[in-house]
Amino acid sequence: MSEDHGSDVNKKRSRKKRKNFLANAKKYAKKGQMGRGTKIPEELYQYFVGILDVMKQGIENEEERCALVNNVLERTKDEELNVIGNQLGCRVVELLLPFASADDLERYIDVLSPDLRKLCSDNFTSHVVETLLRVACDRATLHLQTQETSQSDSEEIPKKKIKKDSKKEESKYEEEHVQKCHEFTIKISKYALNNLEDFVWDQYANHILRSVLKCLSGITLLPGEKPKVNIFKTTVDDGKGIPPHLTIMTYKIIPDEFKEIVKEFVNRLSSWPQFKDLPYQNITSGLLQVLLYAVKNVDKNATKELVRKLLDESFAPEDWVSNGNDDDKKDVKNADETNEVQTSNLPPVFESESAVRLLEAALFVSKKKTYTQIYARCFINRLGQLATMPMLNYTVQRLVDNCEVKEEFEPMFEELSDKLPALLACGNTGVLVALAKACLRLKAKQTQYINNLESALKCSEQEKQKYFSVACLRLLPLDRVDLTSLDKEYFINVHGSVILQCILDFQRPAKAVNGLLELNPEQLVVILCDAKGCHVADALCKGQCVGVKARDKLIWRLKGYYQKLALSQYGSRALEQVFTVATLEQKLKIMAELSDKSNLLNSTNFGRLIATKLDVATYKLSQKKWEESWKKKELINN
Repeated sequence: MSEDHGSDVNKKRSRKKRKNFLANAKKYAKKGQMGRGTKIPEELYQYFVGILDVMKQGIENEEERCALVNNVLERTKDEELNVIGNQLGCRVVELLLPFASADDLERYIDVLSPDLRKLCSDNFTSHVVETLLRVACDRATLHLQTQETSQSDSEEIPKKKIKKDSKKEESKYEEEHVQKCHEFTIKISKYALNNLEDFVWDQYANHILRSVLKCLSGITLLPGEKPKVNIFKTTVDDGKGIPPHLTIMTYKIIPDEFKEIVKEFVNRLSSWPQFKDLPYQNITSGLLQVLLYAVKNVDKNATKELVRKLLDESFAPEDWVSNGNDDDKKDVKNADETNEVQTSNLPPVFESESAVRLLEAALFVSKKKTYTQIYARCFINRLGQLATMPMLNYTVQRLVDNCEVKEEFEPMFEELSDKLPALLACGNTGVLVALAKACLRLKAKQTQYINNLESALKCSEQEKQKYFSVACLRLLPLDRVDLTSLDKEYFINVHGSVILQCILDFQRPAKAVNGLLELNPEQLVVILCDAKGCHVADALCKGQCVGVKARDKLIWRLKGYYQKLALSQYGSRALEQVFTVATLEQKLKIMAELSDKSNLLNSTNFGRLIATKLDVATYKLSQKKWEESWKKKELINN
């Protein structure tokens, strides 16, 4: 629809095509260039190209994979430094080290250890050093990890004590190898600490410092970070990392010896005379962000002191004086091409994107008192202004996400409540998501949120309230929605879908529920067959405050359209949710509809999957047998 795509916000950003490493390597070989970095023989280069080709296709058999790893690493014997100094060789070794045998890993540890200073600053070998550190640390701490004792950064949840007789995960490595990995982790960590002044400013060594901090503190993934995937298909992790609105991190169990080194990093860095300037450069800000996440799992007092030092010296120093009125919005300019914000009435932290990202990390790790100080010194009476700015609205989102106190959230909400139309207009709808999640999490301001959003979407009038859910899904004011084409495919905003799901989980979701159930079946099916809209079925079916009558009406509303849902990729997902909450009588009616034209189900992969999951074949043979088998399944699942 034209009205859906009129705003630049809804247009997909054009992404540069990702360069294919393997294709480039083959192209260089044809030109007679054996990659960048150190020179390796053409025969060895072509061998590595072939290995990458095999790895890309995937090796399902574990024995074959082990044989390949052993053969390739054996081929690099006595040539390790030359191989990892080459762009292609470095990539191959980096991918294979996590699967290396104890002997091969120890060989690389012995070869690389004497030349750490040179290797840590090289654009290729530094990646191998990082991988070697990560693998060594994983193997050194593997025996400490148990499923029951995994650590959470949430101190409100008491950590289970490790019993002396608890069975720890048996390490598949000999004790001697584990000890060598432990010693190497300590060695490279202390080496990085001793060379801190040089490594901080080196673009490659700086990342080794970050890896050291992550390993020593037990960080698995940073907020918003996606898991690295190896080229072997069987090792690909389908996880999408930590979502931006999530406020909990998990850490591995690490020995106290590691924690002491992290504390030393904090002491050394925070005592630098130029510490106050570190947040304002990309390379040093990134390091401090990792340091904050690392020290959170090591020493909560050190975390508090580090955040306070940043607040007092960098973010909003006591001697900072506003050059303008906080209420004067006219002096504020939008972020320019360099993402630097020219502001006269905001604290210094908001002048630099690097510093802003560090502030977000500080909000994440802060406990209640420190969080309140950051809010009072940097945000209070400025939220409306910050929320409508291109770069700074993300910081407002993180502020709201990490708010744990209802009484503190309420003034934030009041400050932002009249900005909803402006947020819709400028496309900063992530702030609306953060507010919705906070209203749900803290059980505060839920009715006000719905009323304010309804007003911003221009659905307040009695005859227009039935379109609230549709306007919310599109995140468009109603006067920009073509109401005559609701039974055709249209753009659904991902933020709008998340907001509607939150509202359906509110204590009084009647407006959203009624808005959905007043749609005719065709319009409802359009939503449920959409990639983002199908999740609305989850909230309708699982919402604690959505009544049984509303669910019955949904099931009745979709009568005659279950076949269509089953044949759709996302509709089939919604159908499963609806089927789960249906009564036995309703389930039988849905099954009767699906089995009526069961051959149609086989026309798509999703239809076949639904037919298998719901056991349509058994139902066609005997309804009674299907009832009995389904009751048994439900008993087992419950």
